[in-house]
Parts: sequence; C-alpha cells; structure tokens
Amino acid sequence: MDSTNHASLDRLKAVIKNCPIIDNHAHNLLLPTNLESYPFEAIASEAQGRALRDTFKSLSHLRAERQLRELYECPNDASWDSILQKRAEWLRRDPENLIQKCLHGTHCILMDDGLGGAEKMQMFDWHDKFTPAPTKRIVRIETVAEGLMEDILRKATEEDLEDEKYLSDIWLSFTEDFEREIIGAIQDVDVAGFKTIVCYRTGLDVEPEYNEALLQVGTPFEHYVARAIKKRKYRIERKAVNDYLVLKTLEILADSPRGGMSKPLQFHTGLGDADINLLQSNPAYLQPLIENYGNVPFVLLHSSYPYTREAGYLATVFKHVYLDIGEVFPMLSRDGQTSVLRQSLELVPGSKILYSTDGHWFPETYWLANKQFREVLQEVRLLFSIF
Repeated sequence: MDSTNHASLDRLKAVIKNCPIIDNHAHNLLLPTNLESYPFEAIASEAQGRALRDTFKSLSHLRAERQLRELYECPNDASWDSILQKRAEWLRRDPENLIQKCLHGTHCILMDDGLGGAEKMQMFDWHDKFTPAPTKRIVRIETVAEGLMEDILRKATEEDLEDEKYLSDIWLSFTEDFEREIIGAIQDVDVAGFKTIVCYRTGLDVEPEYNEALLQVGTPFEHYVARAIKKRKYRIERKAVNDYLVLKTLEILADSPRGGMSKPLQFHTGLGDADINLLQSNPAYLQPLIENYGNVPFVLLHSSYPYTREAGYLATVFKHVYLDIGEVFPMLSRDGQTSVLRQSLELVPGSKILYSTDGHWFPETYWLANKQFREVLQEVRLLFSIF
C-alpha cells in the first residue's frame, strides 16, 4: 500500500472513531430509584426470566463484560460481580459523570419514550444535558391509543355495554382523540417521528388498504372494549384494531406535508424478545403497505434481524424506505454484527442506512452499542474501501 492510500485509511479510521452519532432510535434511562428493578445482564440480550440466566455464556455477554471492565476502569481479570461492584461505586459517587461518559460521541437522540411510564423513566428532555443537540421524541402510536382508551373507559362499567349506542360513541370519541393526538404530534417541534410495535402485537402482515381496515375493525374493537372494561387492562392486541392504528397514522402522515415527505413512521421489525412472533416479524410483509404510502418515510428498525437482506431489498427499491442497523449492537457477537453490516451494504445505498443504539434503561447500553458499532464499521469499511 502506498503512502497516499495509507493516509486515506488513517483518515477513514479517524472519522469512524470520532464522528458524532445521531442516534436514530433509543429509549429513556431509568430513574435512579428503579435501577435495581431491572436485571443489568439484559444489556446484551433480549431474553427474559429463566432464559436470561444463560446469557452469561453468550458471546455477546462475554464481549460486553470485557468492554465494561474498560468503562469502569477495572482490572482485566475482574469477575462479573467485581464489575457490578465497581459500577455501584460509580453510581454512588458520580452517576451523571457515568452517563456523560456513556453518551460521549452522541450528538443527539431520537427517543421512543413509550417504553415504560413517567414513574419509571427520566423524561425525554432530561437527556439534553448529555448531548450537544436536544433530544427529540419518537411517538409510539400504541401507547397513545392505549392511554386514550384508559381515559375514555376509566369510569365505564359492564352495564354500559348493554346500551347499543355506547360502543359507537366510544369509537367516535376514540378515533377523534387519536387523530387529534397524532396531528398535534406532527405539529410538535419536539417530535421527530412516530413508531409502531404492531410487529409485537399482531405481526407485520398489516392490511394495506385503509378503507378495508375500517370495515374490519368494528367487532374486534367491541370485543376489545368489553375486555378492557372487565379486566381494566388496555393493551391493544387485536389485529383489526392494531392494523387500524397503523393505517390511520399513515393516512394522517400522508396528508400532512405541504410537499415532499412527512415525518417518518418507524416499524419494529425482527429482533425482539419472546413476546414477538418471529415469522410475522419479517419486513417483507410490509411491501403492499409501503407501496400504498409513497410520501411517508418507513424506517425498518433493529436491522430486521434475522431478516436483514429482506429489509435491505425494500430499502433499495423504494425511495421512502430506510434500514436502521441498530440493536444488533450489542445483542449479537462481533461476527454476527459484521455479517449484518455487510449484508446491509451488499445492496443498500449508504444514504438509506440509519444507525441507532436502541439504548434503554442503563446508560451502558448506549456506550456498548456505540463502541461496538464503530469497531465493526471500521472493520467492514476497510474491507470495502478497495471499491
């Protein structure tokens, strides 16, 4: 390699190492009083409950453990328990300095603040003190809908269901309130976009036609209301209702811009916990929906793992589709991360690839994701630099 090429590679390495990151998708940090309520070992795994016990034997955990020794300035042979003790010391002595250290290199965060309630999490704008640019919100549409239904049905009783007009009034109130909330969020300068977790609830095989979705929603909505009143649980997981939320949001977004593109809608795709239907999380199901809403940016989150190539194909052939390559850092091994990034670059233009941490709960999730992403990006970019 001649000196000119060597200098170019050195500059490339420097840019990858130091370039500020726009975190396309992340979540709030926990309030200090809730730090002990969540297992810290979940930083490198989506497993839950008993399945999480095996994470200590995973390559992703072993790598995170090694890198956390560096973060906390532990000896190289420090055990997991010693790492946790050192972390506890940081949190007692100077928690904000630890957060600042973990968010170093992050320019701004687009934050889905629908994961947990205000009683558990820091407010989205609280994070502004740690980044040069202010945090922007990503509005989770299912959280909006469930909050509205809880307000509407709070005083309802099962006797109300005997009134034939009651359900139609509930539907009218809900749809009007939901539309008003989405329009308000579109107009809010603190909102950068929207997100749906329909993938978790009923899968990505969303009915692509709004009018058809509207015809199908009646009876499922009635069943949802009856159950919500009886159980006092407002989680929406009936396909026709979940599809309606996505279609209604897309309809509003499609009508919102005065020209060009609207604010984006992010879709959880692929990688998730046991609550997901793995087969139904393939973004290929979204193609008819994507075709119907050409002026709404679709962001396919979490590398769509293990469906990265399917997501990459959609991001390549549709001008308004983007592939987010987050969450695999730090959830996969280094080799797995390299494979995901290489699969993305096989087909997707660099301008259509977005990065995120999916950082949540603990500041260390941000730090690990950013550190590992820069390492893998440098490795992959050097491989591709000859082209």
